[in-house]
Amino acid sequence: MTTLRITKRPTLAVLLLLALAASAVAAPVPPRDAKGLPLWEIATWNDAPVRIELPDHAALDELLATVPIASFNREQIRIVYTDPKHFHLVFEPRVTDAEAARLAAAGYAVTVLPDHDRAGREATEARWLAQYAAGGKAAKVGEKGTYPTHAQIGARFAELATLYPNLCRDFTWGQSVQGRDLWGITISADVQNSAAEPEVRLSGTMHGDEVVPMYLLFTLAQELVENYGQPGHEDITALLDHTEITILPSYNPDGTAANTRYNANGVDLNRNFELPAGTHPSREIETQQFMTFSQNHHFVISQNGHGGALVVNYPWDYTYDLAPDNDALIQLSLEYSTQNLPMYNGSFPQGITNGADWYVTTGCLQDWSYDQTDCVDVTIEVSNTKWPAESTLDGYWADNRQSLLDFIDASHYGVNGVVTGSDTGLPLDATITVVGNAMPVHTDPDHGDYYKLLDTGTYDITYSAYGYITQTVTGVATTWGTPTVLDVVLQPVAHGDVTGVVTDLGGTGLAAQVHVYTEPLNTWVTAVNTDAAGAYSVNLVYGDYRLEAVSTGYVGASAQVTVGAVPVVQDFQLGQAEEVVLFSDDFESGTGNWAGSWGPSVPATGHASANSINDSPGANYADNANTTWAMAAGADLSGAFEGTFSFWARWEIEAVWDGAYCEVSDDGGASWTPLATAYTHASSGQGGQSPSGKPVFDGTRASWVLNSIDLAPWLGETDVRFRFRLASDTSINYSGFFVDDVELKVIRQQVASGGPDLPAPVVAVSAWPNPFNPRATLRYAVPRAGAVELAVYDLQGRRVRTLVAANRAAGEHSTTWDGTDAAGRRVPSGVYFARLRADGGHEAVTRLSLIK
Repeated sequence: MTTLRITKRPTLAVLLLLALAASAVAAPVPPRDAKGLPLWEIATWNDAPVRIELPDHAALDELLATVPIASFNREQIRIVYTDPKHFHLVFEPRVTDAEAARLAAAGYAVTVLPDHDRAGREATEARWLAQYAAGGKAAKVGEKGTYPTHAQIGARFAELATLYPNLCRDFTWGQSVQGRDLWGITISADVQNSAAEPEVRLSGTMHGDEVVPMYLLFTLAQELVENYGQPGHEDITALLDHTEITILPSYNPDGTAANTRYNANGVDLNRNFELPAGTHPSREIETQQFMTFSQNHHFVISQNGHGGALVVNYPWDYTYDLAPDNDALIQLSLEYSTQNLPMYNGSFPQGITNGADWYVTTGCLQDWSYDQTDCVDVTIEVSNTKWPAESTLDGYWADNRQSLLDFIDASHYGVNGVVTGSDTGLPLDATITVVGNAMPVHTDPDHGDYYKLLDTGTYDITYSAYGYITQTVTGVATTWGTPTVLDVVLQPVAHGDVTGVVTDLGGTGLAAQVHVYTEPLNTWVTAVNTDAAGAYSVNLVYGDYRLEAVSTGYVGASAQVTVGAVPVVQDFQLGQAEEVVLFSDDFESGTGNWAGSWGPSVPATGHASANSINDSPGANYADNANTTWAMAAGADLSGAFEGTFSFWARWEIEAVWDGAYCEVSDDGGASWTPLATAYTHASSGQGGQSPSGKPVFDGTRASWVLNSIDLAPWLGETDVRFRFRLASDTSINYSGFFVDDVELKVIRQQVASGGPDLPAPVVAVSAWPNPFNPRATLRYAVPRAGAVELAVYDLQGRRVRTLVAANRAAGEHSTTWDGTDAAGRRVPSGVYFARLRADGGHEAVTRLSLIK
């Protein structure tokens, strides 16, 4: 590849950006919606667009390292090909005056561009203001050819659902950070009834200042509903007769109202998803709600609309490795770009690009959707300008209308059909795998229909479902643009019975559920309820299973069984969970539970009684103090499933320089670790707050407040003790830290009179609570001393994290899992398994459900 030569020369053009500053006039006040939220905010501007030409991505990385650009995003990069093998980059960021000056100082040649985004937004704000002042229907539901407000989208969708109840239904899929409803509309020929047809998801404007997608999808919804069954619109009628289309035009209404890329928390929502590689950014509320909504549907293909470029971007974004369905992804992208001539003939060849080839990004919606669901998602950039003038919107609609319809129609391409069982004729929950392709799809269990996007070719396809014989169909021919319909009927396999009784430790039957999972570490099969006597029965396909009995207020138990011609009997005994206070002190009966130099407060003052404890009773704390007040004996948490250490406190401490700490030790007091509560913050590193970054109490808190600490990290330890410490510098002293009503309580399994907590001499493992968030305690028992391994696996059998790999004495032990993998990254919600190996190879497994 040849590169362009860049002459870095100072230029004054970038120093003229302030000429674009708005005149100082009183801003009008936008109207508010039914929730009292402003329909929009008056946008302010401290940057302007510029152009910088660069030879390649390495030069861009060098520029960003030299002059970090706050507004940088991938949409600002255009790859311009001089011929099929040679290209250069056109970088068009928005820069502040300070950034412009640094670019000039670094020698970059910069061209100032017309600010079309600003002009478009300001003109729209003025029209919105006039529209709402005039009132009438346009103010309520918007006008064609103009940008709608968030409220107008919701009102128009509700109106469409009322006018066309058989064609569409409106809904909300969540709320934004600021409380704006996230509107959606589903459109189909018989929308009130579910059918065996592909579901397509179209979302837009997850970057709030990229508003053309919002307009296009808002217009598309009206186009589909109003023209169904009308002469000249047979394409729309055919689509709705065989497809269910869900439209979410305004993913980030807070960002649109404020004219920002980000949500109200300042987060880029298209960098907020879980990567296939396993890093999990802290999810914003919009992200979590979108994930939940999507996982509750059976979307086949989808797109999310953006602005700032003209291109269809397909997975992967996060890696240069090609996706398993790369050929089909290219065809799907071309299905859109081919009908959009400005896009097809633009700077990207044929108007499409692999995401990573454009610029590697992480946490994108399309990667999550493709990797974690059956939905193939692409990112469609529909306009080089993020907020073009409303006079151009009809042109954008003309460019994109047919592209949108063709994209929706592509949901039928490749292979599709219905999978049923020969014994019942009913649809099956089946997995469809193309041989040699690592990305399977699944049927919609309600209808048995499946859709696998495939390019033209010949394929071998495997169909599998629990309880049925796997079937492979060879030589399946497909042609892009023509659906290949392949219905499959699977034959059942033999079944056997498992029966048993679930009781408490005293033998009384319990109202319980018995969950069944395939073994080893496969997936949930079914669940059955016990009768009044605690008896259960379940009919299963021959094979190996893990059964888990659960009952409210009891600790679950699991067992492994093999189902065959001989009926299996598997009983369970569950121990009741009880709350136990292991330590408490209200300081009304002396200080015998403690060791240290603190004492009862003078004058006597307490939270709910007369006394509390204080670091310097009756006086201010001393200079250079380092005083402690520690539990005299440790608490035994070895039998606990969860627990809390809590205390009430108030304080008067010099901020920044002095501090109080709550600390924990699990080695008899040899070492101590500071603990965070809702009222601590990171220490400054100065004076008594050294070292920095430790959780500390300082400043003034005149009223008593409750502090709670989760004991999960220390469950299973036999000597856990807490202490309070005050440290000061060389001057300025106050009354210090006051503590009252200290309590350490745990939940553990009740012990039957004369009996053990867990049955012996087998290995056993159970989890509490379950489902859990954010932590579960895993309690396990081994009959003999020896090597123990306890690890967490996902549904695919991949090891997520090893919790225990050490020698353990015979008896009961416990540990915790905080929902992270071996690298400390949060794992997604879902079903996991904890597998215990001990006693010379014996195993026990329990299921965990992580809910976020």
